[in-house]
Amino acid sequence: MKKNNELSLKNLPPSVQSHIQHLERVRRDFIANVSHELRTPLTVIHGYLESLLKQDLDETKPWKKIFMQMYQHSIRMETIIDDLLLLSRLESEDQPLDERKRIDVAAMLDTLYTDAQMISGNKNQHIQLQADKKIVLDGSEEELKSLFSNIIINAIKYTPVDGSICIEWYQEKGCAIFKVTDTGIGIAKEHLPRITERFYRVDKGRSRESGGTGLGLAIVKHVLLSHEGELLVESELGKGSVFTCVFPKKRTTVLK
Repeated sequence: MKKNNELSLKNLPPSVQSHIQHLERVRRDFIANVSHELRTPLTVIHGYLESLLKQDLDETKPWKKIFMQMYQHSIRMETIIDDLLLLSRLESEDQPLDERKRIDVAAMLDTLYTDAQMISGNKNQHIQLQADKKIVLDGSEEELKSLFSNIIINAIKYTPVDGSICIEWYQEKGCAIFKVTDTGIGIAKEHLPRITERFYRVDKGRSRESGGTGLGLAIVKHVLLSHEGELLVESELGKGSVFTCVFPKKRTTVLK
């Protein structure tokens, strides 16, 4: 996707290219600065609400439900701000990482699998994890965790009660493969080319109900760009989706 953007820019006059690049930098800086400034007051609000919920005073009991709703929305806002800051940083870098830290992906997925079961709650979803412990990846632990988490959480959100989700980590033709298959509601074919755009929503009402920010798959795209990987998506309405992340051989190591 990045290559297509670069090609389209090259066809424009240099002055127009420069102006577009300047506007893009201004946009990124604005989002990063606003997100950073919002974080401090939101942390204070979040802290006060947490204190109010812990108190067991007669005068606050009638307000407990309201405080809980405010607290839940403050958590959601913190998540949005964290996503905006991460996405802004990823977009500003948007190049292969020089970092070569070896990541134990199987161990990371084991933790995310435990989290997934808690997030699934009472939906009675059948969640499976099949991860090859011998396959490790060179990259950023923080970014990879965000990538894996976003795809897994999306599968949980859009898979109905009693549905199935399978998380896989394996090697194929020398490349490391992360795949999540679900029996969820699926995505219509016409939406697939745009699902990694910032704030793009397949169904606005559905996304609001599930608490989605519209940033998760944009983060996935940029993490893959920085790890020289590729995202493949197969989906059909009413039949589920398959999200596959392919990491190159040069970042993949098979332990003996």
